[in-house]
Amino acid sequence: MTEQDFLFGNPDAVADSVAASELRVLALNIASPSAERVRRQLDWLYATNANCLVLTEVKTGDAADLLVRELSSSGYTVARPRTGPDTKYMTVIATKGYETTPTPLADANPRFHGVRLASHLGTLDVIGLYALTNGMSADSSTRRSTFQQQTLHALSARIDAEPNIPLLVTGDLNVVEPGHGPSASRALFEDHDFDFYLAFGQRLGLHDSFRQTHPTAADLTWYGPKGGQRLDHVFTSPQIHARVDSVGFDHDVRISKLSDHSALLLTAV
Repeated sequence: MTEQDFLFGNPDAVADSVAASELRVLALNIASPSAERVRRQLDWLYATNANCLVLTEVKTGDAADLLVRELSSSGYTVARPRTGPDTKYMTVIATKGYETTPTPLADANPRFHGVRLASHLGTLDVIGLYALTNGMSADSSTRRSTFQQQTLHALSARIDAEPNIPLLVTGDLNVVEPGHGPSASRALFEDHDFDFYLAFGQRLGLHDSFRQTHPTAADLTWYGPKGGQRLDHVFTSPQIHARVDSVGFDHDVRISKLSDHSALLLTAV
């Protein structure tokens, strides 16, 4: 990517016309990149031809400013949350070819917010989520549980207020699903973490589109000392899940060390 690309936008960005027939979602934890790594990540992101980017662990600062500026110059509509002096991380949602407005969401915060799309699927809320990291301590568990309950309350309130507008919730939820993945990794999580994952289906009525499409797949999206974990998820309302054409993970972005997470990709037609 050249300096000219940053001034005038990147011609490799997906065409606006794609939005008329396909929603191409890419969710990626970009792992607090430097400006140099942001430039390489952008080249990779453009090559995916995704028209709805949900980027988590975006560390506030110069690199985040560069990311937002470059996506905007390349024709994306970028939803960047309001941040304060104590904000360390945020979620950025960038769409191309869509009319968007903010999702009316109680308790929205820099890690958790959404955009409402006028799409070929109808009106749809895409909500990005970067949940709190497992800090392996009692204090971390308490903070995670509080954040999880606030998130579920906000999503439940949004569904109750506008039941006919479907949701797509995606990002780094920092939880694993019960019964999947290495047992040593699952042992690192508390009951409230598993309950958080399960609540998307049991309480909110959403589908884990990856798991329901790939019942036995073992795709793990992040690796730590105790093994791999699938921390990155996508949950969809039934009418959106029914339109999912493909969903899976691109592990090259992690293997090449552009990030320490794999990317989630979903296409709905």
